[in-house]
This record gives sequence, structure tokens and C-alpha cells, in this order.
Amino acid sequence: MNIIPKPLRYTALTGKFVLRNDSLVYADSALQGCAQYFVNNINSSNIVHIDMCTELTNADVHFCLPESKDNALGDGYETNMAGDKINVVASNDIGGFAAVQTLLQVLQPCDQPDILQSDNCHIADSPKYKWRALHLDVARHFFDVNTVKTILNAMAEVKLNVLHLHLSDDQGFRVEIDKYPNINKVASYRQGTEIVKDGQRYVDDKPYGGYFTKAQLKDIVSYARKLRIEVIPEIDIPGHCVALLAAYPEYGCRGEGYEVRKKWGISKDILCAGNDNTLQFVCDILDEVTELFDSPYVHLGGDEAPKDRWCNCKRCQAKLSELRLNDYNALQSWLVNGVVEHLKTKGKKVICWNDGVNSSLDRSVVVQHWKPATIGSTVKAINSGRQAIMSSALNVYFDYPYAATPLYRTYRYKVMPRGVKKDNRNNILGVEGAVWTEYIADNNKLFFNLLPRLWALAECAWGTNDSYHDFKSRSKQLCSKYIDKGFVCNTRAYKHQNVFSRLITMRKCWKKDSYEELNTYLSDTINNNKERE
Repeated sequence: MNIIPKPLRYTALTGKFVLRNDSLVYADSALQGCAQYFVNNINSSNIVHIDMCTELTNADVHFCLPESKDNALGDGYETNMAGDKINVVASNDIGGFAAVQTLLQVLQPCDQPDILQSDNCHIADSPKYKWRALHLDVARHFFDVNTVKTILNAMAEVKLNVLHLHLSDDQGFRVEIDKYPNINKVASYRQGTEIVKDGQRYVDDKPYGGYFTKAQLKDIVSYARKLRIEVIPEIDIPGHCVALLAAYPEYGCRGEGYEVRKKWGISKDILCAGNDNTLQFVCDILDEVTELFDSPYVHLGGDEAPKDRWCNCKRCQAKLSELRLNDYNALQSWLVNGVVEHLKTKGKKVICWNDGVNSSLDRSVVVQHWKPATIGSTVKAINSGRQAIMSSALNVYFDYPYAATPLYRTYRYKVMPRGVKKDNRNNILGVEGAVWTEYIADNNKLFFNLLPRLWALAECAWGTNDSYHDFKSRSKQLCSKYIDKGFVCNTRAYKHQNVFSRLITMRKCWKKDSYEELNTYLSDTINNNKERE
């Protein structure tokens, strides 16, 4: 059994199922979409060609709804592969689509031509968490539509269902905005990039930038929808906004002297909460962004927003006094709450990173936990009724070197933190891995850092991450498949690396070359291939 994520229950049966050129697929009307997706993907393999049929008695593969309404499968499914038939039972299209991904993994070529084959089995499967997500930062380094679609395909294959696109930051704004043309003329481009290479950390002088047109983002959302993946936009406020301020400096406390940030890290320059026009500026931008995404969620960031400028800004001081707030964190909540109320009129719900969430923030805002040291406040928020997404930087931040975040640490991530009361466990929506791209500038590095971590994340989100040894065996086959397709997949991630070696590698990545792990891997791979020749 080489299914990822591992099914909840798998029973091996005797014999094998064979899919041939004359095989037929029948589906109940509610499951027609996922059945057709199954047919299309089988046919794209160019090994066998199958068709849909309109008579159940003729079908070799049957997608059906439960016979009884009491058989509540939720977003899960059951498959029975026996007696030269495949029977898939699902309550809805989502469950049916999950079953399809399982079938596409188990049906494999064999020694005979024009055949796909699988061991007979019975599977009863369902996800533990509804939110099974990946975050992709396209603000620091920009990745095009084709790359995003490739990631969506990889996500769908292992039943991940949310893509969180980080579209704005100090170093770039990546969405076409009509009302404020300087956003794309100025905020989408920077005049250099911080680099760690050849033992030096420096800023080059190469212009860098780009952004998604509205048509491109609509295309991404449409493509994801066919894969049953929800795409969520993040427009960061009030911090991580230097690119916006470079385009429209009047919305910053200083009012001038901004340029799109070349260096990484945190800037003290954030949106001015005391400017009465700031809220409208943000809402105008979000009005255009939300038109492109059908998800009910919008991420507003809210993290890493130093209040130094606000403390020395007369307008922010006046606003704090006017609103009778105790501190500038409450002022941030006031500003974000204004955006939350505006987005509610559009049927949208807001997510914020945990260091931007406090008791004065609207109760409907979902907290996304990332800072390990602040897990206590996140648990408190969950127990008070706030919904949460778990994204611990120590476990599921995939921009970190493997030396810092080994594969086994991702796989063994305990999504449910200690201290969450039993009655509040449903407030945890799920888990999300994150790819920040300060030090990921191309597809090779992107997929090297992502694979095989993506599969460990999927198993963690599905809730069957109970045997790392078993996972390694199953995912190595998926790794080989991606390597055959030309992807750089880190096969070394499966090997144990002692703490001393990890510390040396981490230091090299931070101080010598951010591509240290990838370059070493590629060099060794080339040398090994030469030796085989």
C-alpha cells in the first residue's frame, strides 16, 4: 500500500484489479464531476483509455452515494476493489474527489502493456482536519502562474485543499490594482535583493519584480477549484507595507522617503492608523482583491508590526486618545476591526497571524499560530472560542533548511496543542505549512524545499501520521516519480543527520550561502551519476 496520505483504514484483499482499454465508469449525478476527473487523468497517462457509461450494469468502476442517509461519510469515502470491480461510495463531491486521488495512486503500470493494475483492497477513509493547507509567499520572490498550478497539482494529489497566497509585503505587491495605479508601477518592483552567497550577505543592484494580472489570478482560482482547492489571498496590514508606502507615501506616518524594501527582516514603517484615509485605502484595495477570489476567507497578516512610528506620530497619538485606547496594540486591532467589518459586508471572514491577535480583535477573526513561544496565548484564544489554524514555525516552515527543520519533525507535528479543552478542540480548523521565499528565488530551490515535506504535511493534516518509518517507505516512491518528471526532490531528507552536522549546515546556510543544501545535493547527485557511468 503506497497511498499518501495513509488511509484511515486499509484492508488488503486477495487478487488484483485490472483497468483495461475497454473499462467503463458510471457515476451517480452528484459524483459525475469527480468521476469524469478520474477518467480524464487515467486517459492522460496514455497507457489505457477508458470512458464514462450511462448504465450501471456495464460499469467496471462505480461512483455512488451511500444507500442510507445514516451512512454519514462527511468528506470521506469508501472504496472496495474486488471481483473485477471498483465501487466508490462518497456522500459528496469532495469525498469522491479524495477517493479519485487514492485510485490514481494505487492504479499503476505493470509488466503487461495497456493495463493499469492494483491489489484488491477495501479502504474506509476520512480527514481529521478540514483545513489542510499550504502557504506560498510570492511577494519576496515572485512565482508565475505555471509554477502555482504545478504546486496546486502536487497538493491535490495528496488531498491538501487550501492554498494561501501571500501577495504583499515590504519587498513587493503582486496583485493588479486599478484604482491605485502606482501600486503596480512602483510597489510591484524593487531595485535590488538581499543575497547570502560566497560567504557574504549583500544587496545586489538588479531590478526585480512582477505581479499577477487580474485575469491570471482568476485563472489560478478557476484551476484550483477544479482540484477542489480553495485559494486565499493575503494582503498584509498594518505592517509589511513598505512597498505600498513607496507607491502612496501619504499613508505612512513619515509621509515621505519610502522605497520598496530590498532587504529582508522587519521594517518600522507601517501604515499610519491616525490617517483617517488609511482605512478607506486598504478597503479599496481589498475590494478589488476579493473580487478575484471566491474563498470566504481573506488573510490580513497583522504580524510583525512595530509601533515605533505610531509612538512618535501626532496623528496616531491623537487617534489613540480619541478612541480612549490603552495602547498601540489596541489601536492596531481598531484598524483591523474596521477592515473586518467592511469585509463582512462582502461575506468574507478574516484570518490574522497570532502575534496580531488580542482580546480586542473581532471575535470572528481566525488566529493562525506560527510563533512557538506564544503557544500559550493561542491556546487561551482557542479555549475562549476563537477558531485557529496551526502553523508552528518549528515544524511546518518549509523555507527553513532541512538541517533546521528535518522531515521527521514535520511528520510528527502534533496539531492539537496541549491545554486545549476537549469542548474547544473543534475550534482548530487544521494545519498549514508555509513557504516563505526570502531565500528561495527559483523553482529548483522551491521544490527542493517543498518535496518531500509536502507529503509529510499531508499525512499530518489527514491525521494518520503515526509511523514515520512506514511514511518514508511510501513517500520515497512518490519522490522517485517527481524526480523522473524533472523535479529536484530532496531524497536526503529521509536520512538521519546528527545535531552537530545539522548545526554546521545551518550556519553555512545563514552565513555562507542560502543555497548550501541544494548546491551540495545537486553536486553530489552529478558526481554519483558520473560514477555509475
